[in-house]
Amino acid sequence: MADRQRTIGNEIAISGIGLHTGKPVSMTMKPAPVNHGIVFHRTDIPGSPPIPAIVDHVIEIARGTVLGVNGVRIHTVEHVLAALGGLRVDNVLIELTDEEPPAVDGSAYPFVEALRKAEIVEQDAEREYLDLEKTLTYRDDKAAIDIVIVPSSEFRVTYMIDYPNTLLGTQYTSMYSICEFVEEFSKSRTFCLLSEMRELKDRGLIKGGTLDNAVVFVDQELPEHEYNELKTAFGFKGDLKHDGTVLGGVPLRYPNEPVRHKTLDLVGDLVLVGAPIRGHVLAARAGHASHVDVAKMLRRLLEAQRLARRYGSKSGQGFVFDSEAIARLLPHKYPMLLVDRILELVPGERVTGLKNVTRNEGFFEGHFPGHPVMPGVLIVEAMGQTGGVLLLNSVEDPESKVVYFTGLDNVKFRKPVTPGDQILFTVEMLLFRRGICKMKGSAHVNSTLVAEAEMTAAIIDR
Repeated sequence: MADRQRTIGNEIAISGIGLHTGKPVSMTMKPAPVNHGIVFHRTDIPGSPPIPAIVDHVIEIARGTVLGVNGVRIHTVEHVLAALGGLRVDNVLIELTDEEPPAVDGSAYPFVEALRKAEIVEQDAEREYLDLEKTLTYRDDKAAIDIVIVPSSEFRVTYMIDYPNTLLGTQYTSMYSICEFVEEFSKSRTFCLLSEMRELKDRGLIKGGTLDNAVVFVDQELPEHEYNELKTAFGFKGDLKHDGTVLGGVPLRYPNEPVRHKTLDLVGDLVLVGAPIRGHVLAARAGHASHVDVAKMLRRLLEAQRLARRYGSKSGQGFVFDSEAIARLLPHKYPMLLVDRILELVPGERVTGLKNVTRNEGFFEGHFPGHPVMPGVLIVEAMGQTGGVLLLNSVEDPESKVVYFTGLDNVKFRKPVTPGDQILFTVEMLLFRRGICKMKGSAHVNSTLVAEAEMTAAIIDR
């Protein structure tokens, strides 16, 4: 039986204050139709645009993930998104009366409870997944961050945090199935170190932070007057005494609650890919910024996967587009359709194409008879057609568009191409703005560069 998309059966509202903005807010989650996705909307701003929960709309990482469209912002979306991802809710409209969802208790569990009360219902449409076919890696050497995603039959996470010279130290956790999220991860709360509190406050963050919506780990001893200053700055009430571990003596919900909350954040940030992932994520010392970087990488894979499903060849062929798919995408027809296969496509970034050069090509009859050499102009044309696939898949309704090349620069031919050769074209996007783009292409035979060029092109209606 096919896995179906899901929404909620009824509206549900939650009120509170934003963790970072400290502003009172009411959030209403409403049912949405199939293929709607998760969309935020600010009801306090007249004419406010919808803000889809897609990584393309991430505009800032400020101790949380911030979405924005046309100057309208939504702060700290990851806990709400984690609840939706953990419960596998695909389509919902989230209305907010201010710029940040309520913090509630600092975890995703209050949102899980609300969604359950709203009743999750299946819809008459199949759920889309992003299937990882090969290992994806991300590394930030400066911050010693490593994230690896390997193919898996379902979404799994292994997470490690490492806080040297603090009581948090090194912690690990694993989530072997998204079904574990609610009980094992959704209740874990956001946290910070005592030494970070003043800095975060000075940066205009955690204005709504309290000991009811965050766990503060004591990593240093403060004199009495500094504790009193913290109480005043954050409006804390009661005794701030601690047992050397947690400010205010707040009990932990899990022995390794911090790393579980990092996993919660990751689940929420990866909802921004736009489809649930079938892959095992292994993350070390990561955070929102690296989560979002990986979500962008996965989003590009999802876009390529969608295009392959729409235009590509039968599954299992080992390439993205075959000659039939290319013929549907490009206006060229034999004998001027010169690209045989598209091997790799990263929408908006690069494309790799292949041409098999055979003795049967018509141009060999007149181009150096007795010493057949592929005309350089046709090598550049084939390179341009490869780039055309990249361009046409950067716009909506590509079948109705055509690519006109408006300029060529730095064209160089390095080595003749002869029958029996197989040309591998790589074209990278340098600039794309308002229907005009600039690309850089190269052609290789047996790993030897045979031609290169910079190409400028315009996309117009057919």
